[in-house]
Amino acid sequence: MKEETKEQISLARYKAISPVLAEPGRLQNDYFRGLAEQEHDFPHYGRRRYAVSTYKGWLKAYLDEGFEGLKPLTRSDCGDFRKLNDDVLDVIRTRWAENELLSARLLHEHLVAANLLGDPPATYNTVVRALHREGLLPRPNRTDVRKRFEVAEVNDLWTGDFMHGPRVLTGRQLRKAILCAIIDDHSRLLVGYAFDVQETLSALAVVLKDAMLTYGVPKRLYLDNGAAFSADLLIKACAQARISLTHSKPYDAPSRGKIERFFKTVRERFLPGLQGTVSLDDINLAFSCWLREEYHQRVHSTTGQRPVDRYHASAGRIQIRRLSAHELDEFFLVRDERVVNNDATISLKGKVYEVPGAYIRQRIEIRHPVDDPDDLALFDKGQRVCRLKLVNSHENSRTFKPHVEDTAISFADKKVKS
Repeated sequence: MKEETKEQISLARYKAISPVLAEPGRLQNDYFRGLAEQEHDFPHYGRRRYAVSTYKGWLKAYLDEGFEGLKPLTRSDCGDFRKLNDDVLDVIRTRWAENELLSARLLHEHLVAANLLGDPPATYNTVVRALHREGLLPRPNRTDVRKRFEVAEVNDLWTGDFMHGPRVLTGRQLRKAILCAIIDDHSRLLVGYAFDVQETLSALAVVLKDAMLTYGVPKRLYLDNGAAFSADLLIKACAQARISLTHSKPYDAPSRGKIERFFKTVRERFLPGLQGTVSLDDINLAFSCWLREEYHQRVHSTTGQRPVDRYHASAGRIQIRRLSAHELDEFFLVRDERVVNNDATISLKGKVYEVPGAYIRQRIEIRHPVDDPDDLALFDKGQRVCRLKLVNSHENSRTFKPHVEDTAISFADKKVKS
């Protein structure tokens, strides 16, 4: 505790006992009982209620030692760690030295998991203080030191990630809702978002396509290393759209600080407002309203502007590059191959589709948007031929024509032969 803080505490204690310094003991007791019934605001400690014995202790300390007696006592074990003995400190030093890439946060998590920090375990802040006292922080020659940054204009950099949210009702089941969100680095505007029940490339494609259709094409896209973010289809789509795609290091959430900070805002300001069990459609609708009416309208603590105002101000200074909905669909096409059956059909994900008869027994290429597997198309040598329809057996039965002539000829032949 700083000496200045101790002085302020001493003054507050003196103000509390000074009215009865010259009074007899009976009056002092009555006065202290009145104080003990109320809360009082003291420097460093905040608002709290003290017992009569505490006030008497302050009075005695003042009478014995004067003003200095009212200052808080310094712990006899100051500088030592009550939760960390020498053996635990040795473990911390050893684990820290074994892995140069290990962060203090991960070190604490590993030690807690191994039950090496006591019961209850020492806190993260205690471990950090121990590392500081041992001279182990900051690490020498660290290469992961970051400085705050911000790109000059909107659409220069978009950052995306997934956030696991509450359980929602889908059909008759409760499943975890997962938010896929993309934030514009310059304006802090959320350009793309949607809750889904899966953390997949399909969920990402829906959000990314909608974001680019609404706000234009970004120059750079910065994503996590998850399977959906590293898929070949996404890499090729970014290549075709002329977007620079980069990924953060594994387990390096701070490098995506702006989207992680937004997720914290969602957990603090949006999720607590949800009442009871909601459906997936309900949470998406509520989230859209919250963004439009609150988040995008609030002054951001870092930029000092509303995200919507900052976005439009920058968008007015630059030229926004745009792509059509058809172009975006073409970029996010999933490719597959099938051999056409003798009845001119193919099967895909449990559904049967009709194929032109000319392709019977041939291997064909089929494509569909990643977010719409039912929009299936036949391609031949890279060119779209037609859209494939589901087999309709009842409709096909109306156009069925038996080979009557062949049957009649066969019967005639049999009569001649007989």
